[in-house]
Amino acid sequence: MKRKENHGVAFLAFRYLRGRGKRLISPNHYLTLAGITLGVIALLCVSSVMNGFRQDIGLRIAGTQSEIKISSGGGKPLVDYEEMAAQLRQKGFACSPVIRNELLIKYGSAALPTISFGIDPQYHASVSPALGPLKDAMPGIRQGILSGEISEAALNNNGIILSTGLAISLGANLGDVVNIISPRMSIPTAFGMIPRVMGMRVIAISESAMPDYQMSYSYISLDNARFFSGHQGIDQLDLRTDDFVKSEKYARQLQSEYPLLKVEPWSRFDASLYSAIRFEKFLMFVIMLLMYVIASFNLTGNMLRSIAQKKRELGLLKSIGFSDHDLRQLFLRQSLILSSTGIILGLVVASLLLIIQANTGLIKLGVSDANPITLPVKMMASDFIIVILVSYALTLLSVMLPLKRLKEVDPIALIRQTT
Repeated sequence: MKRKENHGVAFLAFRYLRGRGKRLISPNHYLTLAGITLGVIALLCVSSVMNGFRQDIGLRIAGTQSEIKISSGGGKPLVDYEEMAAQLRQKGFACSPVIRNELLIKYGSAALPTISFGIDPQYHASVSPALGPLKDAMPGIRQGILSGEISEAALNNNGIILSTGLAISLGANLGDVVNIISPRMSIPTAFGMIPRVMGMRVIAISESAMPDYQMSYSYISLDNARFFSGHQGIDQLDLRTDDFVKSEKYARQLQSEYPLLKVEPWSRFDASLYSAIRFEKFLMFVIMLLMYVIASFNLTGNMLRSIAQKKRELGLLKSIGFSDHDLRQLFLRQSLILSSTGIILGLVVASLLLIIQANTGLIKLGVSDANPITLPVKMMASDFIIVILVSYALTLLSVMLPLKRLKEVDPIALIRQTT
């Protein structure tokens, strides 16, 4: 049989929240409301900032390298890659062949290790913004050619492009000749095996948004890279998509199309860093969630105090026909109204703060005075949904104990106490 709704429950729920006088909410609930609001703000801001950091790191990594990498997976070079590259370009991907070598670069008395990429400048500028015009991918992420010009003729004529950190550490400028040395002894002579060595002229300096990459990356022609690698193929195909956000989805699709090859999205290029950011987001969310749990305890205390103070009224309500279910609904609605108000306030305030930061970059991270980094934020609908669901779940859990206390209300005993 369907239970008949008691319309007085909703009225009493609002009445108990207001307390005496014409206040919108009783002062007893201010602290609870503030705790819920601040908890929602903290959860959303932390999640959005960590999303921003993830996107920031992704743009830095993909901006210096690529969004997707296709290789043999077993360390073997790709030989017949031209047909596959043409197919990928027809599908809308920017595609560039790459040979990766770990070499030694020497200029004057300075000698440093370098990760050297053999590239085709005709294609690679469309894949890696680090070799394109200098511009901001987003606030705080500056990438591109800082000085010099890239041309296929200059690169093929023993030219080399240095990243800014590497050029500064070497003390090399445009036009300087640096020596590139392979650490592997691969050239036989009468005196034994000697390393491959080539003198190259600096034709451009590239700005990268990743400090680690800036200290070690350099770019040479494919033919010169083959001289150091010792094979005629390539190590990988670097791809750029039409939508950075969908790059991991595209990588999964390409892996199914080319099952014998290894397809990696940008998140696997520096897997330890990416995993650390994801774990940090989860950890920070849990820590901020504890703050909301404390606010929920305050809600529990308020409900218990309200039941204790209004025992006589509750007994009277029972005597005039209110059931235990009606009383439970009374305090449950009171809790839901209070938590809903706090959640809505938290959503509005958090959204305003995040929109202001995203549009103005008001908060800067003091990494360096010369190039301050804007605190990145990225709002995601999934985070808002999770925060709302978690908030209501904690609200329901926090009122379980007060609702059990309602069973202790005995109208006959309370009426006897008043006579």
